[in-house]
Amino acid sequence: MLNALRRDCIGEVFDYGFLMSHLQDFKAPHRKITTLLRAGAIVRLKKGIYVFGVDYRRTPIHRGLVANLLFGPSYVSGEYALSYYGFIPERVAVVTSMTTKRNKKFITPIGTFSYNYIHPKRFIIGVNWESLDEKNHYLIACPEKALIDTIEKYRELKTKKEMREHLLDNMRIDVEKIQSLDLTVLDKISDCYQLPVIRLLYETLLEGL
Repeated sequence: MLNALRRDCIGEVFDYGFLMSHLQDFKAPHRKITTLLRAGAIVRLKKGIYVFGVDYRRTPIHRGLVANLLFGPSYVSGEYALSYYGFIPERVAVVTSMTTKRNKKFITPIGTFSYNYIHPKRFIIGVNWESLDEKNHYLIACPEKALIDTIEKYRELKTKKEMREHLLDNMRIDVEKIQSLDLTVLDKISDCYQLPVIRLLYETLLEGL
């Protein structure tokens, strides 16, 4: 049964329905699930979402994909997306996402996943649909939106000088990366957010930092 589960699963993440479809011939499928969990063959991330145990994985688990599946609707953004795109030097341990639901955090065997509320009208703009393979896809903010979702929290920034210092000194953002941003896209997203700190970000970058 485990071999069939591994054979039929594209990727490393699967849900309860997929798991149960491979246990339909068992008289006590839930007991079998408990056995697989105790043996480490599968790992529960939350109710209904699983990954294969270390010894059964073909590829590393893509945490961006997991983030979308754990809680949604959501898209990967903020510091985690900026690290993914190479804008900040540090590896970000917590996978940061935005959601139209309430704030939420999951601490799982493969890491911590944090979700922050965003107004529905701001959700779709600037979000990309990334494909990992033929069946696995996830939503992630474009670099411009990932930066906006990060800066949005720092509403105490009031001047371009403060914004530059925050970007370069506090965030240690890569200058070449930030100068490669599409300011037309950033301007469009800024208009959607309608926040002074985001407008300040746009105007600061417009001057070339």
